[in-house]
Amino acid sequence: MLKFLVLSLVALFVVEPPRADAGSPAVKLEVRNARIFTMASGQRDPFLGYLLVAEDGTLLDVRRGDPPPGLSADQVFDAHQAWVIPGLISAHSHLWQAAYRGLAADKTLISWIDDLYFKRASRATPEDLYWFCLLGALDHLQSGITAVYDFDYARIYWQGDDNDFDMAQFRAQEESGIRYIHGYEPGMMGPGASVSQAKSRMKDFLDWTSMQKPSPRFLGVMLNGGTAFNNTFQQSTMEKELMDTFSVSNQSHYLEPPEPATQEEERQKFRWFADSGLLSDQLIFGHFIHTNDFILEQAVKYHVGMTWNPLSNGRMASGVPDIPKYLHLGIRVGMGIDGEASGDLADPFENMRAGLYAIRDKYEDATVISPYLMVWLHTMGSADVLGVQKKVGSLEKGKYADFLVIDPSSLGAVLEDPYANLVLVATPRDIERIYVGGTLEVEQGKIVRHSLQKVESEVDDRVLSTGK
Repeated sequence: MLKFLVLSLVALFVVEPPRADAGSPAVKLEVRNARIFTMASGQRDPFLGYLLVAEDGTLLDVRRGDPPPGLSADQVFDAHQAWVIPGLISAHSHLWQAAYRGLAADKTLISWIDDLYFKRASRATPEDLYWFCLLGALDHLQSGITAVYDFDYARIYWQGDDNDFDMAQFRAQEESGIRYIHGYEPGMMGPGASVSQAKSRMKDFLDWTSMQKPSPRFLGVMLNGGTAFNNTFQQSTMEKELMDTFSVSNQSHYLEPPEPATQEEERQKFRWFADSGLLSDQLIFGHFIHTNDFILEQAVKYHVGMTWNPLSNGRMASGVPDIPKYLHLGIRVGMGIDGEASGDLADPFENMRAGLYAIRDKYEDATVISPYLMVWLHTMGSADVLGVQKKVGSLEKGKYADFLVIDPSSLGAVLEDPYANLVLVATPRDIERIYVGGTLEVEQGKIVRHSLQKVESEVDDRVLSTGK
């Protein structure tokens, strides 16, 4: 009798693999014999197993071992023990800036902005921005970034009140194959500007997006906040009203420049974020380097997130945010590639290395930040900051099947920690395949659905013509 009870209890807690039968959902893709790094909570160690992708691009299952016998899939890929990791997420990018790489190499943020935005990009047309954004999206995707928050460029900063620039970049994002959040430029408050105009313009854009063909790649719209770059409190109140009216979040560049006078000016503007009600879990501070204890206390109190951009921070001498301190306080941290006119490379592996090196240099301590944490920040950390952690960021049942297949043969023998080999050694050249929603988008470094050479040539021609 006792033996029967024990066997019954064991049976209750044994999780059986899915069985192939007539009632099972259709399998779009089966990946077998893969070393899987899920980045799921409580699942740090990679394991040899398989994953199944449904027709809608979500994961049906991720398990150890072999797929169940008799399973039928439209496509089967044997990974031959290659490493499979979640697609990396850039929580802070300016895709269109891929057109201007290598620009203003000896300038810091404010003079760099003057060179890029006022002297060059202000001459571009919406069609130019379509091509610039498409190039940036493809470059991100080819490098292993499968989801991105894109700060879209809009001439509204200087003239005009339509949405032509946003619509052009939205088309590019969708057609590229990357999964994306469209960062909408609400404009700047000043003479002749009003909140009602900003609301009307944003409503028109959101109405337009709702009329587009439904796409799982489109994760939503957020505001590109401009409070730190304006000289009126009305900027923050306008952004707050747009957030409340349209139920959108806000990512605002803040405390990035290295110059002490500019830092102090921006710190003084923190009261605008507070007094307007912008401080909340719907606000993300981009860069967020030159803080003080009061600002950090308030960020924790109101559950504000931040995005860390190591490559561009180093390139423009912006400084190093105290990421270990932020994490210890409870601030949510994601990672971004930033623009390719400031970071130049859309390489998430280089971004992780640069970040790890910068923090270890800052602390003079090789244990203060780990390779595993760097991967987590570029996957689940970024997904959490953007509020899309239930859809992307880890390889778990029900989430989108966005993942990289990495050939580990050039990463060296794993003697201690596979995450160390991944972060310290890997480059985009080691990626065999990139899937978004179970659809193959990159194979052996080549974009599947676009001619990258054609896009690059088109962009170069347009940059040269607008630069004259």
